[in-house]
Amino acid sequence: MDYRSIIESKYNRANWQNLLYDIFRQRVQFWQQPLSVPADESMAKRALYTGKITLPDGHVIAIYEVELADSVVIERNRAGIRNLLCSNWRGMGCSGAFMFCYRQNEAVLRFSYVSESFAFAEDGSLAKESTDTKRFTYLLGEGHRSRTAIKQFEDLKKSALDLNAITKAFSVEALSDLFFKEYKKQYEDIIEFITGKRMVKVANKWEEQVTGQPCREIMQEFKQFPDAEKAVRDYVKKLMGRLVFIQFLQKKGWMGCSAGEAWNDGDKEFVQNLYANTPYKNTFVDDVLEPLFNDINTKRVGDITGSANVGVNIKIPYLNGGLFENDDYDKTKFPLPAKFMKNLLDFFASYNFTIDENDPDDAEIGVDPEMLGRIFENLLEDNKDKGAFYTPKEIVQYMCRESLIAYLQTDVKDEATKEAIRRFVVTYNPDALPAGVKEVVDQKLKDVKICDPAIGSGAFPMGLLRELYSCRKAIEGIDDESAVSIKTHIIQNNIYGVDIEKGAVDIARLRFWLALIVDEKNPHALPNMDFKIMQGNSLLEQYEGVELSGMSLDEQKKRKLKKGDSMQITFVFDERDALENIKTAIREYYHTDDYAHKVELRNIINDNVREYIVNLKGCTPEIKQKIANLPIPNDQFFLWHIYFKEVFDNGGFDIVIGNPPYGASLNEDEKEIYREVFPEVQFKINTYTLFVLQAERLLKKNGVTYFIIPSTMLDNYFEENVRKKLSELQLLEINDMSDTVFETAVVHSMIFGFREIVCPEDYDVKVNITEQLYGDYIYIPCSFFKSEPKCMFSIRSFDSNDLMLKLKQGSKRLFDVLDIRQAIKSGDDKTYIVKCKLGNNYKPILRGKDIGRYQTKDPFLYVNYGRHLACPRSPEIFEQPKILIREAGAKITATYDESNYYIMSSLYNAILKDNKFDLKYLLALICSNLFQYLMNKLTFEKTKGAFTKAKIFHYYELPVKDISIFEQQQVIRIVDEILSIKRNNPSTDTTNLEHEIDMLVYNIYGLSAEEITEIENALL
Repeated sequence: MDYRSIIESKYNRANWQNLLYDIFRQRVQFWQQPLSVPADESMAKRALYTGKITLPDGHVIAIYEVELADSVVIERNRAGIRNLLCSNWRGMGCSGAFMFCYRQNEAVLRFSYVSESFAFAEDGSLAKESTDTKRFTYLLGEGHRSRTAIKQFEDLKKSALDLNAITKAFSVEALSDLFFKEYKKQYEDIIEFITGKRMVKVANKWEEQVTGQPCREIMQEFKQFPDAEKAVRDYVKKLMGRLVFIQFLQKKGWMGCSAGEAWNDGDKEFVQNLYANTPYKNTFVDDVLEPLFNDINTKRVGDITGSANVGVNIKIPYLNGGLFENDDYDKTKFPLPAKFMKNLLDFFASYNFTIDENDPDDAEIGVDPEMLGRIFENLLEDNKDKGAFYTPKEIVQYMCRESLIAYLQTDVKDEATKEAIRRFVVTYNPDALPAGVKEVVDQKLKDVKICDPAIGSGAFPMGLLRELYSCRKAIEGIDDESAVSIKTHIIQNNIYGVDIEKGAVDIARLRFWLALIVDEKNPHALPNMDFKIMQGNSLLEQYEGVELSGMSLDEQKKRKLKKGDSMQITFVFDERDALENIKTAIREYYHTDDYAHKVELRNIINDNVREYIVNLKGCTPEIKQKIANLPIPNDQFFLWHIYFKEVFDNGGFDIVIGNPPYGASLNEDEKEIYREVFPEVQFKINTYTLFVLQAERLLKKNGVTYFIIPSTMLDNYFEENVRKKLSELQLLEINDMSDTVFETAVVHSMIFGFREIVCPEDYDVKVNITEQLYGDYIYIPCSFFKSEPKCMFSIRSFDSNDLMLKLKQGSKRLFDVLDIRQAIKSGDDKTYIVKCKLGNNYKPILRGKDIGRYQTKDPFLYVNYGRHLACPRSPEIFEQPKILIREAGAKITATYDESNYYIMSSLYNAILKDNKFDLKYLLALICSNLFQYLMNKLTFEKTKGAFTKAKIFHYYELPVKDISIFEQQQVIRIVDEILSIKRNNPSTDTTNLEHEIDMLVYNIYGLSAEEITEIENALL
């Protein structure tokens, strides 16, 4: 059956019924006389229930036909259409609905699949998440590309036709993955042609492989840049980004409109037709696209094109902004062969571009601006080295709402008012707000200052733009006509962002521009964001040791102590004119749409920034010369207190939010600088920690931070000082999802929120450990975080029944009883570890696999233990009775050693510190079910409820019951028996004896039968 002719035509009931019958056959029923359904008259002229589909799994899908009201903009109104008939199909017990929404005499059709909120479980089955509805929709009909719709309907026909198959068929993720894959291939094909190289992923890392000869003509053009190949990659990324933007402009109908006419008759495939009709196919970039880009960035009389190669007597909109500004790359010649441009434009033409960004509950099946974020994550081959990962939109929405709620609740004491504010932000219902609160909330929304210091593709600021707009629209009664002015106000007054990667800044700005265009009927100059969304190293406000904030370190500390108070800053130098010039020029820059004036103002700003820097105290002639050669702005530092001066004059940001880089590669020089700037970091440095510390500095008093970061921060040994600093603040939320959130990052993640004030003594922290974003919360007293040894945030060891507190009573930490150390690291095992003893320096050594529970196997290996080894430990550490613990495994593995074995890196070595305890008593505790249960909680791993690799500091926190040597003897006798049995025959089963130890341990700690059952069941 020819689906295309039906899908790409005006809505016709009979044709669509034939299409559905072709897919579902006898499972679909159509009523001879459709039934009228009550519907909101402001939304629909009429709604008809036309049939139903009974799926093989018993679920039923209702089928509706809706003629929309004249006032409803079919391309825009999504949520209203989604909710239009919910009560009807739910009332009939259906699991979802197919809805055909149209207007008479219009070619456009919205086909929607609306369902309960389902999610896929690990086994592939569907489970209902909530009573919320989700909608997946296609914008079809004449003039709308339908490749994706056709393919997904065809795939649905071949499927099992159950609810699982339908949900998958209409999932926007299926389109997303396909689009990203093809987009990346187009990019890689062009790069391979020019450079002769292709990036290939090998063992989770990108490797560049030579695949052919480079294009000498183009490479010669880019030799002027320090890194020619990177310059080529950056240019191609920007070129493709520009072309994507034009696809969205075409969708609006703004490209190629008739001269003198309204902006309503543009060519929906303007650039594709431009290519098809041009004689300059092999020089399309230089002879056609560059003049087109220049038109978009230049004011012209009547908006008439400036080049005949673009068109004659047609209009191209002037949009301002920075995406199409001519830069050094544009000055090169770029003779890309016709086949590459044709393939790229054909690829774009096969997709439906939808300007409005999807939200988690309402997805239009098309390429929306949010996908640009995934393009950024996909295309930057070095993103993983920079720790950049794409954040799922459900998490973005959750964090944006929670941070906004926390901000709006600032200084609110009444719990009922706090809850009302929460209800309002979640529902956008202004009636939820008490009298007098509505105006206060609206003003706070207008005043809020928000920053993402690692903005990436702009997911979080875009999420907050959506939330701020929806909240203000609800309170102020904004209509669609006012949407652009409100969104522009939010962009220009509320949102700031920084990223070290220029490509990220470009995409983030692009998404903001598209957010404005979606509400516009006619094009106009877009707001300037050059000094709102900026490139820079947001962690450093210094260069070569010179402090660039304008304050000495002592003055920074004073300012921090008085954060939020009115305080004059005493600058180290006297050149105030530069600062005033920068401030004035930036303010003027925000409001100009004249390109020449923008260039002039930008030069004034950059010149004054250089003057400001070189006049700072400590700026040597050598540093001045380096500054002179640096672009401004750059990726070396960021001038927070200069570019965002109006924010810091008022104390700082109200909200800092984002997904900071994890595990970015740092060289030793960079680490040294960061340790100096952030003294809280210790031996190991993870970049997300630096961003957490920087966020605290950027906040004003009472300001709120919401980050998604690795959950390792909760217990990582090297984060002790960071946690100590954070425990002094008001922790808002720890949402430990632990399972991998990011498709391309193997990391356990959590949402972490805090407020920049000293935590009240009676405050409880909201904690979620259910692995679900909206799981059941528990509330942990803030005193718990302050009292934990090493400032561990051991949220999974917290027990509302006080089990851990009970175990700690009358106990000592294992850290105070045993000296647990890591093993020898020779640096070259093949050289220093041998199979025979060659002299007195050669000591017997064990590997992790050479020990079992209560047993040791001698591998007859020897280590040459002398001064040649890096930092050798005293032989006394090994040549005495001790406990050996295997580092990795699903279960604690430990044994007793009195044979003076040395150990390799997969073992821990534990020697006695407190003679009140016997090593064999301690061994029994370590191997007991109780300690296994506690260790599972401390290490947070979910694989079969057990840890896979415990660290030394996890053992430190285990509570050792302080009992007399006489009381320990009952346990020691059983341990001696097990050790003897294992020495004689390692394969002998000692389970019964180990169970006896478990029962004795439970008795020693005074656990109840219920507590013992809970522990034993948790270990099954």
